[in-house]
Amino acid sequence: MELSLKKDELLEYVRHQLNTFLPDGHDFVGGDVETAFSLALDRTEFCFEKITVRGYSIQISEGRWQAKFSHLHSDQYSQFLYYLSNSLWRTSENVTLCSKLINLNKILNGMFYSFKGGLPDIFVFGHPVGTIIGNASYSDFLVIFQNVTINTGTESGNGEDLKLGKGLFLAAGAKIIGNSPIGNRVSVGVDAVVNQQAIGDDCVVLKNDRGEVVVKPRKKSTCMAQNYFNMPIQ
Repeated sequence: MELSLKKDELLEYVRHQLNTFLPDGHDFVGGDVETAFSLALDRTEFCFEKITVRGYSIQISEGRWQAKFSHLHSDQYSQFLYYLSNSLWRTSENVTLCSKLINLNKILNGMFYSFKGGLPDIFVFGHPVGTIIGNASYSDFLVIFQNVTINTGTESGNGEDLKLGKGLFLAAGAKIIGNSPIGNRVSVGVDAVVNQQAIGDDCVVLKNDRGEVVVKPRKKSTCMAQNYFNMPIQ
């Protein structure tokens, strides 16, 4: 993967940010941090090489892509911080440092997700300012834009109640509330709210001129999310 900073420089960059914004004496150091950092970079590379958005990858030959990651690309960095917090949670369940990483992302990007959350291996954030991503059972090829809300409305917090299918596209202001399942290759349009409503495969959810939410079968040969990835969403 092509990095804008060397690996050790990027780790120190994150450490300095955490100590600057959240100077509580809990330093971002240790064997678990180093292990999680390497894992997060591997996960970032695996994901970014499948994203077609400019700046995420370059095609080096037929069927082969090389990932690119810039610490100054806010969308990329917010995604990396998720991988880092979640990798650290998987490695050592270091609640303090995981929480600091989540708070750093809220400070920098104005968005929230849980370090315990199960975001998929392959997803992309598109300017996700104001987005709240609750725990759910996510699938690959997820696309999330700004002011999106995903909230099961349950107290369990494990996210297993809400099943989200592959190739889910959430446009600006889209909301999924409740625990009714969402199928594969579903697109939810601008400001459309899916509230306790199951959506089948290959559907488009739109908000019409009267403010009503309308669910229609997809007419195009490919779903909206397919535009963001170089692998077929099946």
